[in-house]
Amino acid sequence: MTGLSGSWLERPWGRMRVWRAGSGPPLLAVHGLGGSGRYWQGLVDRLGDRYTVIAPDLPGFGASDAPEGDVDRTMLLGDLDAVVAALAPATIVRLAGHSLGGVLAALWASSHRDRIDGLAMAASPFPDPSAMDLRTRADQRPSYGRRAAARAARTVWPALAVPIGLARGYPIDVVADFGRQSVRARAWTMWSLWSDPDLGREIDSLSALDGSVAMLIAHARDDRTVSVRASDAWSTALPHAEHRVLERGGHQFLLRSAFEPLVGWLARNPAEG
Repeated sequence: MTGLSGSWLERPWGRMRVWRAGSGPPLLAVHGLGGSGRYWQGLVDRLGDRYTVIAPDLPGFGASDAPEGDVDRTMLLGDLDAVVAALAPATIVRLAGHSLGGVLAALWASSHRDRIDGLAMAASPFPDPSAMDLRTRADQRPSYGRRAAARAARTVWPALAVPIGLARGYPIDVVADFGRQSVRARAWTMWSLWSDPDLGREIDSLSALDGSVAMLIAHARDDRTVSVRASDAWSTALPHAEHRVLERGGHQFLLRSAFEPLVGWLARNPAEG
């Protein structure tokens, strides 16, 4: 088993943790809301030496610093630019993303069509201007009691990660990283990749990719976090993409299936190099 190895990348907002493992063509893997780059260790275990998995902790998640300013799409896309420039320069890249990470991966792919040869989105929400907006709530300074409770929760969370991970069948590192997320970064990331009304126009540019590169849209029918209707909306927008719906697995069907839908898609659509 090859474990993900972490390194640091300096960004204008702070230090960004980037995880890497494997060998072969680069696969940029983007975690979802509350996740971290270590979410993809199970994929590394399955791929062996077929791909080099590059998995950043997005700003305010995992071990990366929490930005003091707003987290917007320009920042997030610039962070992916920096990761690729540092670890996969002048190389064709394949992308995979879970949940909102799939939306971010799709946006990056649409503006780098000459640099990619595949895109997989798993359990990704389709942009919805009516979706919740928690930015104002996150920007409000909480009371002393709430701040103390939050500090206490962060202190005990690493110990809770073990029983929670064992009970749910999730990797302990993934559960531990969930407790490290910044509330403010979470709210702004959710806005910028899901409910910002301007997002729709950027998603429309994805149509230029349809039919030109291998694409996968995967979802679980029993996903209670992101409805399977989102998968149908993506398939309508990208009719040439492979559409895979699992009956069970919930929002974390990749973890529960040992990344089988993604591994199978990669086997059917091998990267060159």
